[in-house]
This record gives sequence, structure tokens and C-alpha cells, in this order.
Amino acid sequence: MFLKVCAALLLACAAACAPIVTHTPRVEEGFSLFGTAGGGARLCDTLRCETQLVPQQGLGVRYGQAATATRPGVSAAVTFSTAIVSSELDLYLQAPTSWGLDMGAGVLTAPTHDMPYVQVGKIREDGSGWYTTQGYAFLSSRFPDWTLDFDGPAGADEVTPRYWAPTVAYRTRGRPGVHVYLSGAFGSAKAVVYSADSLPTRTDTRQPVSIVMMGIVFDVQPVPPRAPAPRSIPPVPPAAVPR
Repeated sequence: MFLKVCAALLLACAAACAPIVTHTPRVEEGFSLFGTAGGGARLCDTLRCETQLVPQQGLGVRYGQAATATRPGVSAAVTFSTAIVSSELDLYLQAPTSWGLDMGAGVLTAPTHDMPYVQVGKIREDGSGWYTTQGYAFLSSRFPDWTLDFDGPAGADEVTPRYWAPTVAYRTRGRPGVHVYLSGAFGSAKAVVYSADSLPTRTDTRQPVSIVMMGIVFDVQPVPPRAPAPRSIPPVPPAAVPR
């Protein structure tokens, strides 16, 4: 039974891994490692509800250059998904810290999906804090019968989800930290049905996408970022000795 569940999870993720942003809006200096996992539940009770979405599951590595009061922060990350095909690149730009809040914008891109997003929050110096991510996901066409819904397929040969992806998360303090997130997927999926003679017949039918997802992200900086070298202080000339 355990092997069947694992196989079902991998198959579902291969078909429909939902993009999840795995960092706070504040860019940390240097390299970090992270991992993410989660699960979801549909909010609608029809077989035509697009339920074939599970949060991204995988491990990744990130490099960042922290923002200053006058300079934006940048980071780039690669997530190696358990489904392989859903492995993604995450590019993010943080606004300068003079704004008073940690905020920025980025994009997740993979062979199976693309999601531009914005983030805002207030992250403390110890790394803890609340933040929100607002994205819009464009998922590629997939077979609806690759699903964790054991009641049966959704009834179309292909579906193409498009949805708003709001997320609220909290990160614990410390160089190794844990993010706990609650995310959603609210939109629709266009259905493509193939006729008996194998010619595609595109319909205007749209299946609802209405799902909530919960999960965690672990991150850690293996080596603390090196502190900048102190600026040299010019020698103070000796005071003149009065005669």
C-alpha cells in the first residue's frame, strides 16, 4: 500500500506540480539549500473540478545578494523536483530596504509551468516573520487522468489550468529555518476533448480550479556569509606640540 501511495504521488506530481515560492521577500546573502513538500484538497465536489494539483516537492539551491537602502537584492534558485519534469528556475528581485518593507517580484519557470509573482512582508533580523506571495500560474496542458482523485478522471483528454495563487507564510527564526505556508489555486482549466477519429475538438468548457494547499519549506545556509572587510581608517596626524 505504501509503494502504491508513493507511486501515485510521483505520478500526480509529474502531471500537475503546482508552483510554490520557497523564500521570503528578503534576499539572504550567499548560498543556501532548501527543500519543500506539501499536500492539497479541493473545495468543489464535482468530477469536473480540476483537482490534479499538488504542491511542488523537491530540493534546491539558491544564491542571493542582499538588498541595501540604495541597491536592490537579487537571487536565483533551482529546484530539483521529485517529478524531474517540474524542476524549476526561480529568479527574484527585491526592492531596496529604504521602502520600510521587504518586497519584490520574481518568476518561477519550468517545462510544466510559469508563474510571475510579487511578495511583501516584514522579516526580522533573526530571519523570522510573516509574508505573502501573490502569483498567477500558467500550467501547460496535461492529461486529467494523472491524478490523486481515485473517483475517476475529470472527463477530458487534456486540461490547461490558469489560476490565481495567493499564499500566506511564516518563517521561523535562525539560519536553519522552517516556512509554514497556506496557499490556494483559484481559476479555471480549459478542456480539450478528442473525438473518435482522433481529431481534436476544442470546447469552450472550463473546469473550475478551487484548491487549498498546505506545506513546509526547510532552508539553511551551510556557511554563514563572510562579513565585509572593515574600511581602513586613515592615521590621525599627531597633534602639534606647543612651544
